[in-house]
Amino acid sequence: MRTTRRSLRHRLAEELRERIQAGEWRPGERMPSEPELARRRTVSRSSMRAAITMLEEDGYISRRHGSGTYVTHQPAPAHDLGRNFGVSSFIASTGQEPGAMEETSGAVPAPAAVADALGVEAREPVSCLRRVRTASGRRVVDVTDWCRMEHLGPEELAEIAHGSIYAALAARGLTVHHGLARLTPDNADGDLARRLGVPRGTLLLTIDQVDRTADGVAVLVSREHHLADAFSFSLLRRGPGDAGEEQR
Repeated sequence: MRTTRRSLRHRLAEELRERIQAGEWRPGERMPSEPELARRRTVSRSSMRAAITMLEEDGYISRRHGSGTYVTHQPAPAHDLGRNFGVSSFIASTGQEPGAMEETSGAVPAPAAVADALGVEAREPVSCLRRVRTASGRRVVDVTDWCRMEHLGPEELAEIAHGSIYAALAARGLTVHHGLARLTPDNADGDLARRLGVPRGTLLLTIDQVDRTADGVAVLVSREHHLADAFSFSLLRRGPGDAGEEQR
């Protein structure tokens, strides 16, 4: 059953992507509503919501709170740090096969920073999933995710260890609207070095992020340790237009 759900989400996302590429909805145009798309396709709204989340991760659409879903003028640049993407989508965008290993999940006492971000008491049980993400078999990212028990339970996290937590949250009506990330350089200590299969002291890029719904509800706290030589990132910098000449 778990495989069927994932396959349906990916199938729906691919169908919508092909319709966008064929010009059915033009850049800047608002797409039909999520319930309408689900009704036309005769699928559940949660499955369609998860598929739309995947398209948003890929940069094909943008959701505007209270307005609707719009086709972007062009997909965001690959690995754009200004776009909130899941690790699976990120790896797949490089042409490699995303995978996972060394998965552990369960209810754990919330660390202070996690409790503060999720709005729970310190040491209150929260759901936690830790896994090493692989790119065509190579260990590239060590990821730990925390969320409230009522949003996704430990068993649910275990079921999606190889998939997208964003899509799973969207299927529960908790679509991630934005995230605030902090990037810091780091070095692999003994445990991280072992999990990533690299020598101690290997350079890492650590991303700490809190993801929220459009209403500002924190639904996911993540810590990702990326091998610094595994990927490159880009950043789309807009403007400043005419003001830039004056500021120079």
